[in-house]
Order: sequence, then C-alpha cells, then structure tokens
Amino acid sequence: MVARARPLQDRDRVLLIRLGAVGDVLRTLPALHLIRSTFPAVHVAWLVEDLSRDLLSGHPEIDEVIPFPRRELGRGFRRPRDFTRVLTAFIRDLRRRRFSVALDFQGSLKSAFLARLSGAPRRVGLAPGYGREASFLFTNDWVRPHGRSLNRVERNLLIAEAVGARGDAIEIILPERPEEGRAAAEILRAVNPRGFSLVVLSPGSSRRQRYKRWPAGHFSRLAALLGSSAEIVPLVAWGPGEEALASEVVSASGGRVVKAPPTSLRLLAAVLRRSALFIGADSGPMHLAWAVGCPVLALFGPTDPRLNAPLGGAHVVLRAGDATADITPERALQAALGILGRSPSTSTPRLMRSALFPPSAEVGR
Repeated sequence: MVARARPLQDRDRVLLIRLGAVGDVLRTLPALHLIRSTFPAVHVAWLVEDLSRDLLSGHPEIDEVIPFPRRELGRGFRRPRDFTRVLTAFIRDLRRRRFSVALDFQGSLKSAFLARLSGAPRRVGLAPGYGREASFLFTNDWVRPHGRSLNRVERNLLIAEAVGARGDAIEIILPERPEEGRAAAEILRAVNPRGFSLVVLSPGSSRRQRYKRWPAGHFSRLAALLGSSAEIVPLVAWGPGEEALASEVVSASGGRVVKAPPTSLRLLAAVLRRSALFIGADSGPMHLAWAVGCPVLALFGPTDPRLNAPLGGAHVVLRAGDATADITPERALQAALGILGRSPSTSTPRLMRSALFPPSAEVGR
C-alpha cells in the first residue's frame, strides 16, 4: 500500500480533480468512497467538466460539485478579454473556498495546473514518469506506483491512500433517483414485455477514440445471433451523435435488435442495473455498466486491458491486439452465452484490493 502518508484532518477542505471522460470519473468514485469513509468530517468538492457533471450532482459523498468552464474558456480564445474575464472569475471563485488539499486524479498538465490555481498548499499527484505532460511540476506530494500498467481504479485508490484513506474493499456509490428507476422500468416494459434477458449493445465511443470501436457490422451480426434465441432481447444503446450508428446496427440485424430511446447517462445506468449483460468496447458506457454491477463483455483492441478493463470475475474481456475488428461476432457470442449461462446471483461479490493487486506505491517528494 502507501508508506509515509499524511492523513487528512477534520478541518481540511479537499478538492478532487478529475475533469472529463465519463469512464475516468466513474473509476475515481472508489477513491472518493475510501476518502469519505475514512474521513467523514472533511469537506469534499469535485472539479468536473459538463460531460460528467450530472453523474456527480447530488452525490451523497460530495459536498459540492464545481463545474469547470471549459466551453466558456474555449469560446474566449477568439476574444482574449472574454477568456481573461472567465478565467479570472473562475480562479477567484475557486480560491475563495480556501482548499487545504487538492488531489489530482487526472495526472495531466491541465489538471495539475488547476490544482496549483486552487491555492491549496498541499497538492497530491503522480510522481515524475507516472503522470502526463510534466504534471508533477505543479504538485508537491507525489505518489509513485510500483509499475505503470496499473488498473486506473487502483491508481486512484493509491492517491486516496496518500492522504491517509484506508480500506480493502472497492466500492462505488452511485445512487439511483426514483424517477430514473421509473423511467428505466417503462423502457423495459416497452422493449422487453416478457421479461427475457436484456443484453445492451453499445457500438459508440467518443469521436476522438473511434479507433476503439467494434464495427457496426459485427454488432449487427452479433445481435442477429443473440436475437435468434427466444429468451434474449438485444437493445442498442446510443449517446449524442450516435443515433445513425445505432440505426445502422438495427437495420443490418434484420430486425433482431431494438434501438433504445434517447437516454441520459443516469437513465442508461438505471437500464443497465436491470440488464443481464452489456457488450461494448473500452468506453464510458462500459465503465458505467461495471459501476452499477451489470456483467460486462468488454471488447478491447489496441488499448491495454490491464489499465482499463472492468474489475471482478463477473466480467469477461476479449482482446485483439491490432484492432477490435479482429474479434469475430461468433467469438463474442460464445463469450456472451457463457456469461448469460451462469447461475443468477442475488448480489454482486465485493471486490477486494488485496485479492486483485499487490502492494503498489509509496508517497513523498
């Protein structure tokens, strides 16, 4: 675990920085829980961009969610006065909160610089060689993982340990709002009135990470194979800008798959809680399925499963090193049926760090 950690004090005001990608925010939630369960009295704020803000709004373990004005700053590049005004107001607002500790879970130059701008005298981040873009220049309490191929959940937990958080269980708190449960139940009644096993297919990814995608034709073929079973209902989920892709999968499947209605991330989480299986590439929805306890069939190509795969024995990872497309629909079908054929469990087994990872870090300059 972590040596020479300096524990937080009850009077501390702590800023967590993990700005953007949905999957990265979700994989920081176990570290949040470790901190909150160890130090229930500290004030915890989270700095996040709009993309993932809704996942954190109203979270019971966060005292305040602080939006990072990325869009406003982006628009301001064309007008230097506007950029300066927005940035100055943001820094002033951040510093008036008087944070004593900032935790940089992102490990980028941008996130570390924000930690510095917060005014927090103690800024915890990754040591040289472990973060990106010389982020260590703006932090002053470094975490040195023993190895660079560490699952991102564990790496985040090591940063939490650097401030004295302790615990062996990996736990994610992501409550479901009553209205989300009702909306999910309504969707399931419409697409799966007979209550068969619902398999959520997610063909999308962010535009920047299109290289991770499994081809739409592969999803269509898999949907047709799954849909040939009288007791499986495939459902294609999609996000902003992905509706045409989802329609392509539905059309080429010969009507064996249903296209989901538009959903927010939180509503998708509610649907996944009621699903038998999620199938998709290394993406935000994959991490969301893992976070809410839905079994995952993860399709990996060039990205490293050691860093990004869902943790736990309930999930299966298929990998083709050069391209995700090299995973055939027939291979995915075999893995999916293996997961669906397991005896149903009434609860998800707890994930224990001691069983998944060896001791793996030290802290200090």
